[in-house]
Amino acid sequence: MNNWVSSRVIFLSVLVVAFQLSSFNTASGQDSTSTATLLGWEQRIQNFMLDRSHNYGGTHFNRGLFREHLNEMSPEHTLDLITYRFTLFQDYDFEQAHNAYRMITGSLNATDFAVENTIKSDIIFDNKNQVSIDGYHAENIRTNRFLFHLGYTRNITGKHYLGVSHTLSQEKADLDATFFYRYGNFDDGMIEVSASILDWGSNVVQDLAKDSRNKWNKRYEVTHQYSNSPELFSLKYTSSQSNRLKVEFMGGLQTYSRKRVEVHADTSNYIDEEWAHYLGGLVEYDHPLFTVGLTYQRTFSKLKRKPTMNSNYDLNFGNWQITNQLGLYATGRINSFVLEQWLWYGHDTDRLQGEKVPGDLRRHSFERVPFDYLEEPISVKSRLFYDPVDTGLRTGLEFHAEYSRPQGEKAPNGVRSFEFRRTYSIVRDYNARFTYSIGYRFSPRFYLLAGISYDIDKDQQTGRGTQKVIGDPTWFDGGFGRLSISW
Repeated sequence: MNNWVSSRVIFLSVLVVAFQLSSFNTASGQDSTSTATLLGWEQRIQNFMLDRSHNYGGTHFNRGLFREHLNEMSPEHTLDLITYRFTLFQDYDFEQAHNAYRMITGSLNATDFAVENTIKSDIIFDNKNQVSIDGYHAENIRTNRFLFHLGYTRNITGKHYLGVSHTLSQEKADLDATFFYRYGNFDDGMIEVSASILDWGSNVVQDLAKDSRNKWNKRYEVTHQYSNSPELFSLKYTSSQSNRLKVEFMGGLQTYSRKRVEVHADTSNYIDEEWAHYLGGLVEYDHPLFTVGLTYQRTFSKLKRKPTMNSNYDLNFGNWQITNQLGLYATGRINSFVLEQWLWYGHDTDRLQGEKVPGDLRRHSFERVPFDYLEEPISVKSRLFYDPVDTGLRTGLEFHAEYSRPQGEKAPNGVRSFEFRRTYSIVRDYNARFTYSIGYRFSPRFYLLAGISYDIDKDQQTGRGTQKVIGDPTWFDGGFGRLSISW
């Protein structure tokens, strides 16, 4: 433990000294910008709302829209995604490009990769008309998604735009139409308001499925009907840089929805009521020598499930999952060397309460255990990279750490929130790794990168917070690959 603390102090000290004593030069180019954005994060959150049938467990899952805790996750799942995914700076490059593709793949466990592919193309016909194609592929336990958005934007006059987009997905009942108004653009600052009609054809499709049931067809054994269909209203604002200051704000409200779910095999019918929203904010200062910024990200989902009249459905419960995250970041460039520091503090709640909560959440036993779990995680990402702006070898060292910090009472064995961790054995007190990566930048807009991580904590603690009694210490903590290209 002392060695790990010493390593962290040395690494962070190098960053601090370099920031204070060196002269920085700004540079532009793919993956070397000093400007961040939350728009990539917002799109991932919206996809959970727009494409709910391809979230883990499907449309009728009982543990929250954003799938915060799943037993299929490893205790390092969050740290894996922090390691493999693009940063908010790289998200900014992607948002700026008219045509771009990027990919990440990385090890989640012994048998599975996390894979994410994102592609976009803006086809400008003239100064009035534009067609957009945006594709999202993600497989990372929380989701198994292959979703496309087709959009059309019309320039009404000056900086005023109207547009419409529609999702394309396998599930007929899970199609969404979005209408928006935008003033300005991403590069110079904009404000955009949008309204999405979620699952607009669901009731018609589900009626057809219900009528198609017969003794030879088991596909339509579960159908649903909305009495209150969900809608998504969103607002986003991005400023231009004024006096070196940049601001972003975004929020989305999924309206109250109510649906009746019919399980035709045994009349285990029930009612689902759902609420959800998200908020995000960013404030950034771009100094000639460095860039610093603050972020705030929040998600909220609430589900109430109860049996219908005369139903033999055995559950009656409510579920709340709420995340709040405050972030701090700083970066600068010394010729071809890039320094980054990221720090996040969270306040996250996962609550399951009711007369009869699900009893099949634990892997090896059936037990109805309500809980009210709170954690205040701290996550760290430190990067020191050699990355030429134009072309050449790029390589670097990163430090990643996550401290889960459960806030529940201590059990007799000294472990906090032990009952919750018996249900979800994926909460380790801390995870830490060093990551080395190497790749090649073929041009300012195209690079490949591969990385490998060294396990600092050695996986000596279980996901329940207890010490392992069997198994050798580990050193290999996963590998990953990353590709980014724009044109």
